[in-house]
Amino acid sequence: MIMDLLAADPAPMRQSTPTPPASQRVTRLLGERLELVEDLWETVLRSECPPGQAERLLRLKHLSDPSEGEDSTGGDASSAIVQLIREMDLAEAIAAARAFSLYFQLVNILEQHIEEDSYLDSLKNQDSCPSDPFLPALANQTDPATFRQLFERLRSLNVPPAQLENLLRTLDLRLVFTAHPTEIVRHTVRHKQRRVATLIQKLEQGSGLNSLERQSLRLQLEEEIRLWWRTDELHQFKPTVLDEVDYALHYFQQVLFDAMPQLRDRIRAALKVSYPDVEPPRDAFCTFGSWVGSDRDGNPSVTPDITWRTACYQRQLMLERYIKAVTELRDQLSISMQWSQVSPALLESLEMDRLRFPEIYEERAARYRLEPYRLKLSYTLERLRLTHQRNQQLADAGWESPCDGSAPPPPMGGSLTPPASQELHYSTVDEFRNDLELIQDSLEGTGLSCELLQHLISQAQIFAFCLASLDIRQESTRHSDALDELSHYLQLPVPYGEMDEQQRVEWLLTELQTRRPLLPPAAQWSAAAAETFAVFRMLQRLQQEFGSRICRTYVISMSHTVSDLLEVLLLAKEAGLVDPMAQKAGLLVVPLFETVEDLQGAPAVMGTLFRHPFYRALLASDGGQPLQEVMLGYSDSNKDSGFLSSNWEIHKAQIALQRLAIEHGIALRIFHGRGGSVGRGGGPAYQAILAQPSGTLSGRIKITEQGEVLASKYSLPELALYNLETVTTAVLQNSLVSTPVDDTPSWNDLMGRLAARSRDHYRALVHDNPDLVAFFQQVTPIEEISKLQISSRPARRKGGAKDLSSLRAIPWVFGWTQSRFLLPSWFGVGAALQEELHQDPGQMELLRLLYQRWPFFRMLVSKVEMTLSKVDLDLAHHYVQVLGRSEHREAFEHIFQVIAAEFVLTRDLVLAITGHSRLLDGDPALQLSVDLRNRTIIPLGFLQVALLRRLRDQNRQPPMSEAAAAASDDGRTYSRSELLRGALLTINGIAAGMRNTG
Repeated sequence: MIMDLLAADPAPMRQSTPTPPASQRVTRLLGERLELVEDLWETVLRSECPPGQAERLLRLKHLSDPSEGEDSTGGDASSAIVQLIREMDLAEAIAAARAFSLYFQLVNILEQHIEEDSYLDSLKNQDSCPSDPFLPALANQTDPATFRQLFERLRSLNVPPAQLENLLRTLDLRLVFTAHPTEIVRHTVRHKQRRVATLIQKLEQGSGLNSLERQSLRLQLEEEIRLWWRTDELHQFKPTVLDEVDYALHYFQQVLFDAMPQLRDRIRAALKVSYPDVEPPRDAFCTFGSWVGSDRDGNPSVTPDITWRTACYQRQLMLERYIKAVTELRDQLSISMQWSQVSPALLESLEMDRLRFPEIYEERAARYRLEPYRLKLSYTLERLRLTHQRNQQLADAGWESPCDGSAPPPPMGGSLTPPASQELHYSTVDEFRNDLELIQDSLEGTGLSCELLQHLISQAQIFAFCLASLDIRQESTRHSDALDELSHYLQLPVPYGEMDEQQRVEWLLTELQTRRPLLPPAAQWSAAAAETFAVFRMLQRLQQEFGSRICRTYVISMSHTVSDLLEVLLLAKEAGLVDPMAQKAGLLVVPLFETVEDLQGAPAVMGTLFRHPFYRALLASDGGQPLQEVMLGYSDSNKDSGFLSSNWEIHKAQIALQRLAIEHGIALRIFHGRGGSVGRGGGPAYQAILAQPSGTLSGRIKITEQGEVLASKYSLPELALYNLETVTTAVLQNSLVSTPVDDTPSWNDLMGRLAARSRDHYRALVHDNPDLVAFFQQVTPIEEISKLQISSRPARRKGGAKDLSSLRAIPWVFGWTQSRFLLPSWFGVGAALQEELHQDPGQMELLRLLYQRWPFFRMLVSKVEMTLSKVDLDLAHHYVQVLGRSEHREAFEHIFQVIAAEFVLTRDLVLAITGHSRLLDGDPALQLSVDLRNRTIIPLGFLQVALLRRLRDQNRQPPMSEAAAAASDDGRTYSRSELLRGALLTINGIAAGMRNTG
């Protein structure tokens, strides 16, 4: 049945899509450089594996190539693969899993370099290539644009300089790194990957190398990969939250700290060419946030102490980088007063520094008597050293330690304003930046400039002392439960938990506007309530020590009602973060609307709040306008209602929220909770931003960057710059170029019908089919995924029940990806389209028009097309047949046939809409990459199934010692731990091959 379905002829091609030049270049480079990777891989296998084993592994790779068609005996290649795997013992199966995982990771490195090289080529060629007058309209552009290309296009469209300058003045991009359990590669292996990547880059770019130098690089590469081969890929222990902090901050240390000033330089240089009179954006137009160490939703390991230590660790890293940079700057600025003038302001500051730091003066004055810049930077280094010392003391002492060594932390209800510091350390980054700008002003006054100094000032603007702002996130019921416990303690006439929504809102607003403390200082609370109250006290302490920038945002997951936001404000007031008399708040409360019902109800919730003067007064200011941040969740809405319904509801919610904000004179910043996979809002960021509803960005956007996305975007300097530049140009494009198609009533009506039908079809399978949960648990490696030591956060929500509602969206997507269904990213789309076309076949022409003219619809279809290209239903069926238990065989086969029929239907209709004869015809580079991975990943799938079958057969037997493990089908005996290790290695390999996990 399945082979018949897959063999069905797709819809005929209606039109051809021209291949973008960038895609042509990437396709050529991938073809040229793949030979190097495959040769290295084969060389390492032959040197590291016994001869017979190496030949069998290479045979597996050979059989997975569809160009071979069949095995050497004339049989089916898949059958030959299964037979070869069946003949392997466990050691050889593990070697195979490791070999294919290594292959995919080498290919990933290769593709990252190709993307980086393509970006550099585009920068080199933009001077010699005139703007193409036949380019598509900006709103319909799909190839990412550089700053230079975008500004040239805007100038050719006669976009007024004043309009562009106004947008640049308020440009606010925030990228938030998260620690969701999708980063499957060990930190140790990442280091080895970077070394291999560096050597490959030298070899590829070494056109001037002689034969001996090339041979030396080649031998170094082989040696490095052999060391990698002998390194354990699996995490040896479950990472702590602070381990995750270290993983995430690695990208700042290695790449982003130095990349960000270059991003600033590139946007300034591009403006000079097309808009020379336009003032460039402030240095900190793009900043970073982090949930790592502060996201406590469902993660009991994230305590107030952990968040405090995370903040201290981040400041430590920044101070160490600043100390290094200032030391280098002091070496460079050897200017003598004999040959150059010095500003009076700088000389005056040196006199003040002499009084504050007599020891430094005594030590350095003789050496730098005529070198004022070096002397000033010596004082700066001492202040940085003292700041670093204080930071270490605070980290060791903890957040409950006295603020200044003598007084206890402020009690609940304390002041918003920290006391002025009399210490010699830098109490704020502004003091540090002022010292640097004093030097810059003096240099500029004498006609000099210093790039190293300019970059350091830019880094201080972007990263401050905190590196990344920490967003607190907590689930809404934690706050209501704590207030309910408090209400019982206070003996309220109606306990908080028994109030209806109107009563809650009235009580919360009343308490918010009074000075009277609500929390008795000596009361005893349950562990959960005590933790909730402590978080807010720690936040107040954080802001007092680090400034408000370190942690100003509090995200409330599973936000449903007005009271969910007011509860957090009331708890913040009790900790001194809200001043009811001054009507000021030190915390920005951000609702996270996740389910379809919550997305639909979001405008009503926010409208009620916006209409209340007290709430409006508490909002932060953005250019004189109140600012509200709202987070929209892709993961849970997709898991709840499917891909099409989720994306449409988010799109509608954005439009409704933006109109509401305009009506109330409020600036809106949308926070997109995107994951790495399409099922969680992932996909190319450039196209996704262009697809945002016109008029909803206004130069402001906030996006999560999760898991393996960090490695794919930020592991190489130019690759990071490429991603940062394309995100910036996409936001500028969307904000400047109006696309009124979002308001086309007939198109919106069509999308509404498609979303509703898609949701019904998705829920009929996922939520209404009683066998679906058992199907998912048995035919995907979900239970084994939970045993991977890759995250400090549990895979299931509180309670841990093995049902769909308790399972987090990330492992939900991860499991379907491993077994090659990728169901959350496409299921329901085909059925919805077919029902629409059944009622009116003429709608196909409208669907094609939407694909050509509406960025939102094109983005949806493109994501579905990309995901469908990664589905392998033959392999997925193998998971069902081998891993499904006999008592479920008929039910599971029925579910599979439903999925298979929907796949074929969706594929054919997507091809009909796009006009492609084959999936991804419009992007040959991506098509080549996916084809390469699809064919090479097949042995890993069969290996995984074989290992999971053996492991689960043993797990169903009565408990036994490892030594007494049962015999497998081939007569050999393996312990459960050995089989689990093999299975986990295949999960690693498939994750590397698919290039995303969850």
